[in-house]
Amino acid sequence: MTIPGSTMPQGKVVAGTSIQVIEFNSLSDTRLKQLGAADQDVHSTDSLLKLSLDIAYGLTDDLTIGINLPYIERHDIRAAAYNNGEGAVEIAGAAKGQGDASLFGQYRFYHSTALDFAVMGGVMAPTGSTSERENGGALFEADHQPGWGAWDPFLGLSCNYSWGMTGVSANILYTFETEGTQNSDVGEVVNYNVALSRRFFAAEEHHHHDDEHEQVESLLEYADVILELNGDLRDKSSIDGVKNFNHGGHLLYLSPGVKLGLGHHWTVYASAGVPILNGLYGIQSEPDYRIITGFSYVFE
Repeated sequence: MTIPGSTMPQGKVVAGTSIQVIEFNSLSDTRLKQLGAADQDVHSTDSLLKLSLDIAYGLTDDLTIGINLPYIERHDIRAAAYNNGEGAVEIAGAAKGQGDASLFGQYRFYHSTALDFAVMGGVMAPTGSTSERENGGALFEADHQPGWGAWDPFLGLSCNYSWGMTGVSANILYTFETEGTQNSDVGEVVNYNVALSRRFFAAEEHHHHDDEHEQVESLLEYADVILELNGDLRDKSSIDGVKNFNHGGHLLYLSPGVKLGLGHHWTVYASAGVPILNGLYGIQSEPDYRIITGFSYVFE
């Protein structure tokens, strides 16, 4: 999840895909009925699935541009309801569809043997679906739709430092929210990440008579273990200027993972995240765990 300060070599293209699954501690029907009787606007979600396609290109050695295309599913969405003086549960179902594409760029403004700094920026475009409907036919609320229906710019910084077989990377990214579907504002977002990585395997090198180094042909080129802190801070959402006090908050995941380089072109990775700080606002389905896995291919 952490974006380093290093950029792609000029002319290189990388394409990758990833899958992210978040399982939530969903609210029980009994709890939702109690909240409905108190006329509370509370929702429960069982799980979230996000598939992403990423393509990036090294325009220069210090400037990388790219695009992210997501597909999003939210499963078993239920809502607290007030019906004839009593609490009830509305079974909304699943909201599935194309998410909002992100166009991004990363410019490395400082580079040395061990240290890189870069600035990042881009925009999230309203390409996602905003018309998904509940089982009963009503539109899902804006924060459950796969797309926000807004042009949301983002800006951030990233860096990395390495010594020997060990490296540290960090980034922070701020997303400015604008009005989207259903006259909604889903709240501004700050993402921050820190990663410590250690290479525990690297393919051997041998020497030519002219002292050049060359890697021995190997299926496994390298293997890294990684430990990350992944933070997500979101403001409360609002519809028609009315704040939703059961949305947003501060989450921090501790995420161990592994990354493998296969041949000269392929990279595969996997990460398992557990929330160690849960500062969600109001009453929400709290995340239980998060799994992320994916692969990428570098075109020469």
